[in-house]
Amino acid sequence: MTEILFAGLAVVGAGWLVMWGATYRRRSMARHPAPTFVFADLAGYTALADQRGDEAAAAVAREFRRAMRVLSRRHGAWQVKSMGDGVMIWAPDASRAMALAVETVRQLGTRPDLLPVRVGVHTGPVVMRGCDSYGSAVNVAARLVSNAAPNEALVSAATRDAAQDADAPAVTGRRDVTLRGIALPVSTWTLA
Repeated sequence: MTEILFAGLAVVGAGWLVMWGATYRRRSMARHPAPTFVFADLAGYTALADQRGDEAAAAVAREFRRAMRVLSRRHGAWQVKSMGDGVMIWAPDASRAMALAVETVRQLGTRPDLLPVRVGVHTGPVVMRGCDSYGSAVNVAARLVSNAAPNEALVSAATRDAAQDADAPAVTGRRDVTLRGIALPVSTWTLA
């Protein structure tokens, strides 16, 4: 009987910790009026699923999400959600987000057990509902991914301008891209 009681208390305690952590993250996120969003996905994932099957592709996607969660925490960012072979990450400032993007390409894009990665980074205000974020900043970051080449991170002008930190990663090669659903072209740079 005592074992059942302790097991029940452990489950309740773990549930409380998860809820507390989510509440803490939401409050922390709400204090940043213009956060930076990092979207990352695996280049060639559909072809991998076609060639090696859904189970093998799902295993690659799981490992990518796990590795991104670890990198996000290292940079003080939070993985908001995952969508198949992609992730959406919230960072409190542009410099951290850019450093995360560089590390993602360098560390994960070259791993033999994963695929090359594509990253899009954009800064701007959002609307928060529950644990999710909505708005133009999220949409632009998500659209930048589809314009990035394999093992490339594209950063918007808003993010580059917001990264005033001297330690912010260098950017090169300005180009204007047209993003689906966005009226005006967006100026982007490649993270070096």
